[in-house]
Amino acid sequence: MSEANNSETITKDKKVEEHKPKAPDGGWGWFVCFGSSLITLSLRSLDPSFGLIFNDLLTDLKVDSTKTSSVLSVLDACMNFSGIFVGPLLNKFSFRQVAICGSLLSCTGLVLTAYATSIAHILVTYSILTGVGTGLAVASAFVALNTYFDKKKGQAVGFSSAGTTIAMMLVPQAAHLFLGLYGFKGTMLIFGGLSMHSIIGSCFLRPLKPTKTISFKKQNLRSLDSNELKIHKERREVESLLVVKNGKNENNTEASEEILNEEKEKNQNEKKDRHSDLFVVFTDLFDLNLFKNYSYLNVICGLSLFNVAETNFKLMTPFFLRNSVGMTEGEVATCLSLTAFTDIVARIVLPIIYDKLGFKKRRLFWINAFFVAVGRSILAERSKGTWLYIILIINGFIRGAAIQNLLLSVSETCSLKSLPHAIGLFMVSKGCFSLALSPLVGFVRDYSGSYRICLHAMSGLIFICFISWSVEFLWIKLHEKRKPEKDVSSIS
Repeated sequence: MSEANNSETITKDKKVEEHKPKAPDGGWGWFVCFGSSLITLSLRSLDPSFGLIFNDLLTDLKVDSTKTSSVLSVLDACMNFSGIFVGPLLNKFSFRQVAICGSLLSCTGLVLTAYATSIAHILVTYSILTGVGTGLAVASAFVALNTYFDKKKGQAVGFSSAGTTIAMMLVPQAAHLFLGLYGFKGTMLIFGGLSMHSIIGSCFLRPLKPTKTISFKKQNLRSLDSNELKIHKERREVESLLVVKNGKNENNTEASEEILNEEKEKNQNEKKDRHSDLFVVFTDLFDLNLFKNYSYLNVICGLSLFNVAETNFKLMTPFFLRNSVGMTEGEVATCLSLTAFTDIVARIVLPIIYDKLGFKKRRLFWINAFFVAVGRSILAERSKGTWLYIILIINGFIRGAAIQNLLLSVSETCSLKSLPHAIGLFMVSKGCFSLALSPLVGFVRDYSGSYRICLHAMSGLIFICFISWSVEFLWIKLHEKRKPEKDVSSIS
């Protein structure tokens, strides 16, 4: 009988596996890749040009470095805190629906920012509205990419993010031109209009057909459980009535005391069940079991530190080049375009090599992050000349090599099923770190009065990520070495 049952369960498992959608690694997946690229290109291309576009407005409003960094930190926080809704939303709606909703929010925020007259206005429209919308759209696009690609995942993510860097190369030049012709208001309205291409990109995120059989079985199990509970309750009520009737004939006081005790126990058990059910629903809704995975925790903390450094570096670089190095706005735009160009080259060329050689994405990010930190500290010590341009070009290439493996490092620590929740919780982690540490970076700049020291502080955050991952990798290696020794001793 047991063998028969086992064979039945095996066949059932096989049937379930047949219904699971397999990643096509091509086909419509390349259109999804294009759509994802269009979303990030439309919504994230303004990030490195923030200092260039908002410089005159923030100067007129007499906003210091701390408040300036708070604009981007709130933007980053809202973008990331929206991640807590990504998992539940993608469980109920498709990638396309969530991405379109996020794109509309983001476009609205950018258009309304054109009419900003105070720092509070910028925070509400640019930081909050644009941040929440961008977070939903970009996260949906990344989950869609992971659904459509498996072996070619690195190439797909690299190609989709290459579109963003193309925009980052062109936007500084376009922003410099538009600011001269139309001023801040006209420039923001133009970029708000261009951001609407993200809605078109969202339309390409066609979902793979979901496994209806699995969800149907789960619903049946839940309905059976609820029916059994109802029957159980009805039986208890009938038994209590019988006890009351018998108790009247035998002993009224004893029967009534027993009924009261039973009722108290029943109420206590029901309360416990409600609390436990709510906890289970909450943990399942956001997949909080991911926090039991040490590797996942280490990854999201390290990547959150890297994100704080990256966000503030994009903010401070135009100010550093203009104020510390003494460049004009045209020269700053050229530098930003050069770093974006080498970033594109890295994102297009390296994923093909990495996927063929089968390197782990997290190890690649770990190595490249170290060189990003070193490169930026070297940049801080350079004043002007040809070497400055060379350092910027190299830094752009290394940054592209690191960024393309950032989200893929998260996907390596969890299953595809829990990926939307993993990305969502990672975004929340980024938001918390950004709110806590970004103002500190601005404070370092204001207190020291030096952009050079501020750049070194950002490199220090990346080094913390590198060290924490190094400790984990070392512990894993030592643990693997001890395993064979234990096996040998147990055999002898």
